[in-house]
Amino acid sequence: MLVAQDPAIIPKSEDSLVLFLKTYPKDTVYVRALRPYTLKQIYDHADYKKADSLIVVIKQLSEKLNYGRGIYFHYLLKALVHNQKTESKLALENFKMCLGTVKKYKLNKTLEESSLNNIAVGYEQLGDRENALKYALMAVKVQEDPNYPVKWLDHGPYGMVSSIYKFRKNYEEAIKYNKMAFEIAEKKEDKIGMAIHKNKLGNILDDQSKTNEALKEYQMGLKLAEDANYPLLQTDLLDNVGRLLMQTKRYVEAEKYLKRNESLSESLKSPEAQKSAYHSLGELYNVQGKFNLANAYFKKAYSKAKDFDDYTDKYTTSKSLSESFAQLGDYRNAYQYLLEANVANDSVFSADSDEKMQELLTKYESKKKEAEIKQLETEKKQANMRLILLAILGALVAVIAFLAFNSYKSKQRIKVLENTQKLRNRISADLHDEIGSTLSSISILSELVAFQQKKEQFNPEIMTQVSNDARNVIEKMDEIIWTINPDNDEFYNLETRLKSYAIPMLESKDIDFKFDFSTELENIKIDMGKRRDIYLILKEAINNLVKYSNCKNAKIVARINDKALEMSVSDDGFGFDMNAKSDRNGQKNMHSRAKKIGAHLDITSELGKGTKVALTIPI
Repeated sequence: MLVAQDPAIIPKSEDSLVLFLKTYPKDTVYVRALRPYTLKQIYDHADYKKADSLIVVIKQLSEKLNYGRGIYFHYLLKALVHNQKTESKLALENFKMCLGTVKKYKLNKTLEESSLNNIAVGYEQLGDRENALKYALMAVKVQEDPNYPVKWLDHGPYGMVSSIYKFRKNYEEAIKYNKMAFEIAEKKEDKIGMAIHKNKLGNILDDQSKTNEALKEYQMGLKLAEDANYPLLQTDLLDNVGRLLMQTKRYVEAEKYLKRNESLSESLKSPEAQKSAYHSLGELYNVQGKFNLANAYFKKAYSKAKDFDDYTDKYTTSKSLSESFAQLGDYRNAYQYLLEANVANDSVFSADSDEKMQELLTKYESKKKEAEIKQLETEKKQANMRLILLAILGALVAVIAFLAFNSYKSKQRIKVLENTQKLRNRISADLHDEIGSTLSSISILSELVAFQQKKEQFNPEIMTQVSNDARNVIEKMDEIIWTINPDNDEFYNLETRLKSYAIPMLESKDIDFKFDFSTELENIKIDMGKRRDIYLILKEAINNLVKYSNCKNAKIVARINDKALEMSVSDDGFGFDMNAKSDRNGQKNMHSRAKKIGAHLDITSELGKGTKVALTIPI
């Protein structure tokens, strides 16, 4: 399962997340911090009630901020809670809502692939392998596109295709896809993914009766699942290890693993895990001749299997219970459960579904081979053309290479020197204009305080001014440092800083506000030369709105339109007379900054109808 990366400012530990969520403004970063905190409630504590309440908060806040990724998180987390509670149908419904959200808000391809893969998982859990294969292949197709935006692919759909091949008993292809899935997880250092595919490889070898090889894979998977602190996967691996130890008649070791599994499954309150734990213990006691104990565990397994719609589990538990009653001489119950097993077995798999799955696999492999052949032919033609061009251009390149190299190096050195000098001049001017005068003021005021102390006089207003000036210096230094840090070139960092400034001010005046930032802005970068002036223009606009507008509602908008970044701040407050003269420098400074970066600033206002500040920046 693919998970979105969070901004670096979001902490990793649970205690740090709690503190972060208490102090950080309720913006998109806050929503993204809620996601890992909710995941910890689901996987580390199995506190589904708390997780549900956090999921509601994510939805409400994301809708207010018009944050599509947050709404996606809402449905994804709901699905994960249902999965943990073995509510497979509800999980599948929410995975489908994830895909709908990706399309509605035009989120990136990685989330589309993840949604398709999760839907495939949902169908597999319901025993619908035809649809599971359909969506898994769709996920593979999305991420095998040459323009897929992520270096490491998602291992999930490859693992799903491997499982379908295993079901079809095509073990060679099953192992091939499993290997592809494991290698992707390993490159990403995803221990959970690695553990999942070790477990699945053990299943494939297990089906082929390669007991020792399968046991080795299960034990490696268990170690990875323990390192990743993934208890639900540990239950499956404990069950598999215990079951194979039982097959090799190492009953004492088998019971140790299976009892650990029983305890862990009951603590997680997972019906699926409990069913498997009880059934395996029933089998262990059955082969040891402890028939009454075996029958008691088979009853518990049968009871859990009734909690979810999986005909394979119903068949297995009914059949085991039937055989157990027969060994105890209770043939009436043995016959009754045998009838149930036969009904469940008829529903497990149909020939029609088998044919459709084979058709899908054949089409996928055929198209893949056709694409590979076409690609090889194209590459061959391109290679021939390149050889011809190289032969023609070789002599010319040899003649001009030396001159071109020298010219290029000279231009690069000049360009680096020019950019370095511009950066120095910019920082020097900022420090002189923004910091120098304020530090001079602090120095003068401090000398005045010292003079008053000698005269046994004291004016608290002077110290207040010193404190205010010092705070102003810190704020301006922070702005300068933020400006020159290349890590902040992405629009997302400008958005985060703007919201961090705006939200506390708007909330302090009880102004109802909305941020409408297009998802297309996620990949936009704004260089240092423009970023600070854009921020200061919008900061001044928000500051004026809070101070003078007396509005009830405010809206901050950002979107891409015709190769330009358009940002605006609007309100429904008093407004002002555009023709009236003003002695304030705020608007003059805003226009000056806009002109400096080649942007267009438009301020419109009407008495009683509010004000709008619109900034258009070419990109």
